[in-house]
Amino acid sequence: MPNNGDLIAAVSTAPGPGALAVVRLSGAGTLNTLARVFRSKKSLEENPRTLIRGRVVDPRDGGTADHALAVWFPGPSSFTGEDSAEIQGHGGSLIPGLVLRLLLDEGARLARPGEFTERAFLNGKLSLDQAEAVAEIVAAESAAEAKIAARTLDGALKEKVSAIFLAMKGAYARLTAVLDFEEEWTPKDADDLLNALKEARESLKSLIDLRKRGRFYRDGLKVVLAGAPNAGKSELFNALLGKKRALVSPVPGTTRDYLTAAVSWGNVRVELVDTAGLREEGGDELEKMGQALALEQMGEADLVLRLRDLTNPERIPTPEAEKGIPGLEVWNKTDLVSTDRGPLPPGLKISAKTGDGLEELKEAALKLLGIQGARIPDIVPNLRQEKAIEESHRLLEEAVASLSSGEPPEICGVLLRRSLDRLGEVTGRVFTEDLLTEVFKRFCLGK
Repeated sequence: MPNNGDLIAAVSTAPGPGALAVVRLSGAGTLNTLARVFRSKKSLEENPRTLIRGRVVDPRDGGTADHALAVWFPGPSSFTGEDSAEIQGHGGSLIPGLVLRLLLDEGARLARPGEFTERAFLNGKLSLDQAEAVAEIVAAESAAEAKIAARTLDGALKEKVSAIFLAMKGAYARLTAVLDFEEEWTPKDADDLLNALKEARESLKSLIDLRKRGRFYRDGLKVVLAGAPNAGKSELFNALLGKKRALVSPVPGTTRDYLTAAVSWGNVRVELVDTAGLREEGGDELEKMGQALALEQMGEADLVLRLRDLTNPERIPTPEAEKGIPGLEVWNKTDLVSTDRGPLPPGLKISAKTGDGLEELKEAALKLLGIQGARIPDIVPNLRQEKAIEESHRLLEEAVASLSSGEPPEICGVLLRRSLDRLGEVTGRVFTEDLLTEVFKRFCLGK
């Protein structure tokens, strides 16, 4: 059983009005502290992992603070791996804080953000990628994000990374055994090691490819609406959002800053960005500043919707920042033109005012990015994990090159050890205090 840490407490549910609120405890002295503030007919100690009804009281005078349920989880069979407990009482803006204050007065300290999950990691209950998945499930804003986080919490990523890690570790062990015992380094030894490293290299590459193919599902899309002034960008922004968020005016150049809002297109979270109108020349200083911001947003986009006005088909400049970024040309204001005037230009045609063509627009955007109708992947590393995997892959490439060129095997050994360390950071086999700070600072209190 792992050693219990000091006693921590926090409210785990969101603040504000609500039917229920949960206050968590974990660490040395959990049961004794809980017993001082929770009174019930049944014994918590004799009924572990069982919800018991009782009263939360102030130990100083016995006054009731709340009627609640409490449960005690003896370690190591708990989320944190330590003795821990929960008090499930009434929600609201006041009561959960009062219950927490009673626990703090009895010797607990306020937990840091993510500290419960951090202790679960340190006590071997979760790998580091699984710990991150706890926060990712809470923060998920689309079905795809929730599914990927849940699969990571199930251990899908850990299983794949661990298999590669163990294969690399085995190769490293064989190499160091030869070097440590000063055995003769033969061509067969070099060939066997090279084959093992190449296989591990391809496995790491497959993980990197999973991230590239699936990042839209995990991170969402940034879709920027761009076009000439008065092309209908703000009206389209509102139509895609389903509510009036941007001001719409027939006066060109009224959008000066950019606006953002989140929506869901199928299983994917989309950040929509409405930008200032672009034109070759003209406009006051404020409008030019808005255009500069528009170009900046276009340069950071996953997809640019280039909006054109069917009643005034002025072309917008193609900014340097947009080069290499997928784009769709979209003709707006079909409600204002008649086919009697001749055939309409090819491409997507919509009416932001009536909503015609908006579903086709979404489908075309997702298809262009390769995610229309695609299956949500089970494994998609997050950005931190991707960087560690890429660095591990780079070092492994150097190890393979070193071995292939006939350099002393000691050089390959150093590179392979560094590659192992970086890969170990994905699941937490290898970690530093700075790495844990980076991971758990993104958590909320009580998690």
